[in-house]
Amino acid sequence: MIKKSSIYHFPVGNGDMTLLKIASNNRYIYVLVDMYIRQSCIEKDDQCNVLDELHNLLEKDGDGRPYLDALVLTHPDKDHIGGFEKYFYQGSPIDYAPAKSGEKNRIFVREIWSSPLIFRRKRKSHSLCEDAKAFNTEAKRRVELYRKSKSISPEGDRIRLIGEDIDGKTDDILGIVYKPGDIINKINEVSIKELTINIYGPLSDDEFEDSEALDKNRSSVILRWGIASHGYSEPTNFILLAGDASVEAWEIIWRKFKDDPQKLSYDLLLAPHHCSWHTLSHDSYSKTDTPKVSESAKKALSQARTGAVIISSSDPIKNDDNDPPNFGAKREYDSIVSSANGTFLCLAGNVVNGGKVPSVLEYRLTNEGPQKVSETSSADSTSSAKKRTAATSSLIGHSGQAIGHG
Repeated sequence: MIKKSSIYHFPVGNGDMTLLKIASNNRYIYVLVDMYIRQSCIEKDDQCNVLDELHNLLEKDGDGRPYLDALVLTHPDKDHIGGFEKYFYQGSPIDYAPAKSGEKNRIFVREIWSSPLIFRRKRKSHSLCEDAKAFNTEAKRRVELYRKSKSISPEGDRIRLIGEDIDGKTDDILGIVYKPGDIINKINEVSIKELTINIYGPLSDDEFEDSEALDKNRSSVILRWGIASHGYSEPTNFILLAGDASVEAWEIIWRKFKDDPQKLSYDLLLAPHHCSWHTLSHDSYSKTDTPKVSESAKKALSQARTGAVIISSSDPIKNDDNDPPNFGAKREYDSIVSSANGTFLCLAGNVVNGGKVPSVLEYRLTNEGPQKVSETSSADSTSSAKKRTAATSSLIGHSGQAIGHG
């Protein structure tokens, strides 16, 4: 049977956790972007047990270890890295030991993707949670292995940095650094002809007008994943994942790409910062009588392809002043997808088969774009593939010693 790529969005409340399962060369490549595995989701029956769901989706290697080909961290907030220390293996691969009877083996991460900038800016005004500290320690361990050997390490010791560090702190390890503007087509040292990744963030300090006021949410790793069907090389599925990237970041990105907006086009957009108003505006939603939307930030996020879906990985969105998720932001995203004959979804509402808790949302990545996989009936699914017309490629816009790892 021909293998098919999929993307899975895990319902984790106000947090992000996305698994890409990329079919290539008759095998699957597994990439997890962020995680938020709360102890409560394991102990209580009123939440989706995302740890069980993740293990059910992953394969095991020849040593019986559940594994990821890559783990991507957009930024080190707890709602993007929660659960790393307890459920993911850290340290030399030769020291990996099976779990005790009745417990799950820790997930083995073959390659880490992260950025020194996201840790540097986080520490200026916010303390790191324990999971972020554990991740940073593991990332530094892997960086030092490369720094000493100047060669790519074995699986389990590998790392790729997204963006250079400040003051030349990564100049001696540029062999493992991807820069904004680069195009990535390999994961864990395996070239993937079905994959084209554009890097749009983190943005460098000098790109912000007020660089002294840089904060964690301006610093997220921003990647647009272009994925072709198994055996093809022309992407037909574009997925934009941007962590908590703020309004300032999107304004800069629009200035960069307004003359070539197709580079920002997407079929699936994970609404940044859990559908926060501050992705689209400088104003407070609750403290301003008429908060204004940043036109350029919205344009950057408006490059929706026909049938596009914007997904809010958040708690339920209510008509109040809460942020995130924010009702005003939802209205703006609704206006974007309505122009593209698309859909806005909140993961908190993805309850199927009469269940009591949200389920993992899956899209099959096909030659005609992402197709929602329904757990009830394929006839009930609303997919961008079914909505796409001959104008598939047209854009629907509005007239879209270091602190870090290095």
